[in-house]
Amino acid sequence: MSDQSGQFCALQAIRTEFDLVDFLRKLSRHFDFSGFLLFSIPALTDDRLQPRVELSDLPAGMIERYDELGLLKNSQLFETLRRSTVPITMETLAWHDTRPSEEGQAAIRFFTSYNMKTAAFFPVHGSGGGRAVFGFLGDRDQLTHAETGEMGVLTAHAYSVYSNLKNASRDDGCGLTPREIEAVHWVANGKTSSEIASILSLSEHTVNTYINNAVRKLDCVNRTQLVAKALRLHLIC
Repeated sequence: MSDQSGQFCALQAIRTEFDLVDFLRKLSRHFDFSGFLLFSIPALTDDRLQPRVELSDLPAGMIERYDELGLLKNSQLFETLRRSTVPITMETLAWHDTRPSEEGQAAIRFFTSYNMKTAAFFPVHGSGGGRAVFGFLGDRDQLTHAETGEMGVLTAHAYSVYSNLKNASRDDGCGLTPREIEAVHWVANGKTSSEIASILSLSEHTVNTYINNAVRKLDCVNRTQLVAKALRLHLIC
């Protein structure tokens, strides 16, 4: 993706959620980030981020480790995202003033262990009123004003594509979630649950849950039948 025009062309060519993940992964690397995630904004009562994550290519186990450390509840970032719709760029080691001292130190150790010192978050809205956030994390300086503007435009269009893919999935009547479809895609590509877990930055247990849900929703008896039916319904390609 050498320029913004090429990036918009790539967005227009997306036909599956896997295509979108591939686009977002390339977008992340284009701006020197290590990974991305798409999530709906957690409610004040939520104590885990994982159930809110819809797409991600962050390191395996990173989001689950975040939840194990209990870092969501006192996060200044999520408090800000609940009140604001403007992009946020931040140093991951600095936004911990609202945390108790020991928790703040745990948060700093957490981001340091993944070598992610900078993050950028872009609130997005779907045509149906849905609201979510694209996050990008990595070891780079904070975004320039121009980079923030470019990424803001691209993430807004990417979320429109994502919303359309979700709506198409609902219209098919399959009821599969985007994560379930992504897991099925990797099953179709011959990946084991362990390999899929590494690719999607999830636990093997979570991947198996997604696959078993898909088997049940599509009224299949095994993974082979699941892949065949998903292909027939054009859920994957």
